[in-house]
Amino acid sequence: MTSTFRTLAVLVSLFAVLACCGVAAGSTATATPTEWMTNFCGSVVTWEQTVKTHSKKLQSTIAGIKKAGHVNLVVVKGKLVGYLGRIVNDTNTLIRKLKAVGAPSTKDGDKLQAAVVAAFGQVGKAFIAARASARKLPTTTAKAFAKSAVALGATVQADVNRVGASFNAIGQYNTEELDAAANSIPACKKL
Repeated sequence: MTSTFRTLAVLVSLFAVLACCGVAAGSTATATPTEWMTNFCGSVVTWEQTVKTHSKKLQSTIAGIKKAGHVNLVVVKGKLVGYLGRIVNDTNTLIRKLKAVGAPSTKDGDKLQAAVVAAFGQVGKAFIAARASARKLPTTTAKAFAKSAVALGATVQADVNRVGASFNAIGQYNTEELDAAANSIPACKKL
């Protein structure tokens, strides 16, 4: 049973890492660099904080189940699926906010907007896939659950690496105007 909880703790940590990979955007309107960066940084910071809050709640729930001494794998699985569902919803909200502001009115602003929205779209897809996999976790034995949860963790880690590469590619669209705007926005300093 201890390995089941360790496995769940590793999974929660991996999801938090995936959640902390961040960047934004996509619509037909345009925004000034300051408007775009304000929306982007504020939205991403809010999203990261929400994901961290969900992660802490899941860890607390798992710790409480462990402390009780009785592991109901169906309940643990349900908590994990619910956690991932909340992250999927939060990511969709983030994408809507990023699209709503429009592309920054800078060189290649439309490309930046599209790249950011696509990258967060990959984050959303990774969470959707993780939720689907979590729904299939076996609950017949703790050993079967732990084995499948470890496999899910490996898949999430691969997604983290792939999504991280997408965010790194966004840097090619950086401009002095966006940098200057970011330097004047408190939320951007938190990223």
